[in-house]
Amino acid sequence: MRIAVLGHGVIGRHVCATLEASAEHELRWILERPELATAPKMTADVSRIMNDPEVELVCDILPGTHPSYEYMKLALEAGKHVVTVNKAALCFGFRELVELAERGGLCLRYEAACGGTIPNVAETLKLAQTNELEAVYGIMNGTTNFIIDRMNREGADFAPALREAQRLGYAEADPTADLSGFDVKNKIIILSNTAYRCYCTDEFPVCGIQRLTRGILDGFAAAGKTVKLFGLSVRRGERYAIGVAPVVLPLDALEAHVPANFNLFTLRGDKAGEIKLYGQGAGGVPTADAVVRDIQAIAAASARPGGAYFSRALVYDPTLLSGAGYIGGTRYEGTLAELCARARAEDKFLAFEPATL
Repeated sequence: MRIAVLGHGVIGRHVCATLEASAEHELRWILERPELATAPKMTADVSRIMNDPEVELVCDILPGTHPSYEYMKLALEAGKHVVTVNKAALCFGFRELVELAERGGLCLRYEAACGGTIPNVAETLKLAQTNELEAVYGIMNGTTNFIIDRMNREGADFAPALREAQRLGYAEADPTADLSGFDVKNKIIILSNTAYRCYCTDEFPVCGIQRLTRGILDGFAAAGKTVKLFGLSVRRGERYAIGVAPVVLPLDALEAHVPANFNLFTLRGDKAGEIKLYGQGAGGVPTADAVVRDIQAIAAASARPGGAYFSRALVYDPTLLSGAGYIGGTRYEGTLAELCARARAEDKFLAFEPATL
């Protein structure tokens, strides 16, 4: 296939290197900032890519919602397949982009947007062929997992653990999206859409780890427990609920031992039961590998979920995510939405213990 890559950062460079070494694909264009567009295949003019009839597929590896969303839309309107790593832009226009792809008989694939190299989307699509999926949950952010792991294993305080994550490249200079839970929010929307074959709401409770302290973790450790930031999604028949929150775990849970920047996702089907997917949720080489796998799948004309795939009309029901919330040393019962609201009002850390998942 003849391919254009939008973006030439860490992931983009690895994707381009893989394509250049491939006998199956041709790298035709690289979109780069004007001051850096110095190599023969580079351009700062996206219209040259969109108007090139030879380009069959566009890889979107740009940060932020805009102009990534607009470029994906332009590519699909120009009859080009799209592979994206951009969870924010994909969430912003998920339905529109999926339906554009379907109308054009094109593929829109997004494996790398949901956990780096972990094949969450591919396995969700496969499992949904034979199962009614009932839950998607787990550790979906390497930055927050690294911070909590460092605090648990080495007794570090929050601020030094965050600085170490930034030094190692696991956290951005502005880590707000990770710490607040909004990175996980985008991932759990995308995975819930794919698992339940519908367009899920983007209005649901989100609590992050900004107020986590060494004392909070020590208190849970004394009780044989710990806390990890989770994306949470459950379905019961025609109802579903989604949320993001620090979740209380017993120390013998698999998720309690996920180290460093690794992720651990769980899918649950009515026939297959629980399937857990573990791996690196970030990093240039692993994420680039997920992008290339999507390219290979499109070249093989496999797994093309379009608008018809996302045809269910499920009802959002926040009561499906209920349990106990530990806020400032006090235990409360309620829905995750109610507990998140209380924690925000009191400006305190929430640790959520779901009644069921």
